[in-house]
Amino acid sequence: MKASVRHALIGAASVAAVVSALAALAFWTAPTRASVYTYTAILGAANRQDVAAAQALCTDRYRRTHSLRAAPDGGLVGLPRNIHKNFQVWREGSNVWLCPTNRVGPVYQFVHESNSWRFDGPIGILQPGGRVERLEDSGMDEGLSDP
Repeated sequence: MKASVRHALIGAASVAAVVSALAALAFWTAPTRASVYTYTAILGAANRQDVAAAQALCTDRYRRTHSLRAAPDGGLVGLPRNIHKNFQVWREGSNVWLCPTNRVGPVYQFVHESNSWRFDGPIGILQPGGRVERLEDSGMDEGLSDP
């Protein structure tokens, strides 16, 4: 009887530890997961050329500084239209950065605003070796999208 109680307590403690670890992991990765969700929603809006839906997913700053409009060949000017299966996403300070390509390419920033993670535009280019070359906020981001 004593051994079975001990085994039950060990089992309960193990289950509690696993549940706690999963809850911590879910909490820790929530910003990156929410940013990926926003990115895929932006892709859908851009591919449908739905300007209103895309604007709802962007930060106030991005909407003030960028005029979203349909691109002649599809998509929306200034917004990405694809993602590689080996994309990268990581926390950078209080924001989330996402590189939709495999190893090198544009890096987009997501900012927590109005209780959701919103697209804030290109922040730089991921170079070989994992170094991000920052862009100046001078309209250089037009060339980063795939209109």
